[in-house]
Amino acid sequence: MPNIKIVSGKLGGRIIKTISNAKLKPTPSRIKEQIFSWLRPLKTDCKCLDLFAGSGSLGIEALSNGAKSVVFIEQNQELYNSLYRNCKELDILKEVRLFKQSAENYIRRTKDESFDLIFLDPPYNKDYINKILAKIISNFSKQGTLIYIEESNFDFSDFNNSLTLLKETTSGKSYGRLFEVMK
Repeated sequence: MPNIKIVSGKLGGRIIKTISNAKLKPTPSRIKEQIFSWLRPLKTDCKCLDLFAGSGSLGIEALSNGAKSVVFIEQNQELYNSLYRNCKELDILKEVRLFKQSAENYIRRTKDESFDLIFLDPPYNKDYINKILAKIISNFSKQGTLIYIEESNFDFSDFNNSLTLLKETTSGKSYGRLFEVMK
């Protein structure tokens, strides 16, 4: 079972245990450090959505750095079970909600939910972002919501009226961008 280290915050140094899964592509530690240096300090009432949760490392890192709550969405049963065990072991179950379903189903079925910080880190070589981003912006964000997208193929020019690029970083196949929602 591979391990992922929480890089900063109150849980910094603790370990997230995960499963071996070819579809799992955890965000490299260097990229996580970069993301959270951009985000600090998180608002104390920050509500976070980790939409393609996988190991949950981005959402857990957000909690570690002061987020009030995180909603995790993961459709793979093994990854979901592993994420639940890690949240229990890290004693953060009271601050999280976990849903075992696809990102598309969550977006289609969920109403009246707004987040301050959204992580979108879908499986490689899928076109999820272009399919769901407009709904995420209109239904799950507000003026000033931050959206981190880790996707090499994403062309955000279609979203110039609703997203402002704040920062970007790259490491190997990982290409991450931080946007702010403009409504």
